[in-house]
Amino acid sequence: MAFKQLSAVAAGHQAPITPGGSELVRSRFGQPLAVADHTVGARGVIGILPAGTLPVSLFIRVPAALGAGFKASIGLADAAGDISAAADDGGGAWVTDNDAGAAGGYVHLVPAAFAKLVPKDEDRRIVLKITGAGTAAGLFALDLIYTNA
Repeated sequence: MAFKQLSAVAAGHQAPITPGGSELVRSRFGQPLAVADHTVGARGVIGILPAGTLPVSLFIRVPAALGAGFKASIGLADAAGDISAAADDGGGAWVTDNDAGAAGGYVHLVPAAFAKLVPKDEDRRIVLKITGAGTAAGLFALDLIYTNA
């Protein structure tokens, strides 16, 4: 099941920033969530990892509570649009069942899966997947820090 509203990336309105050298780059991606989106298994593209780059860390930013029970997983997309389990994509979700959105907040993470990623010659989609249903509409945002491989 897809989200009711596309993220700016999925809608084609936001392109990722591509590093020009060895600098770190931060791209902010957001997914508006409607109450109807709080279905376990609902998923959508929230961002893009540009070709030839590797992630360093990420921040989950949820400005307002999405409700008790809200949990989400994040990772690279497979061909079917779900979170990839391929070894080159980190072997599974970057973040699993994170509940930062339940009460709202800001969390910094350095997922172990980042160490397993292999750079690719094409942009890769980042998927947000609901793994625990919340109760309120709001914004789930992701700040991804990455660099050239």
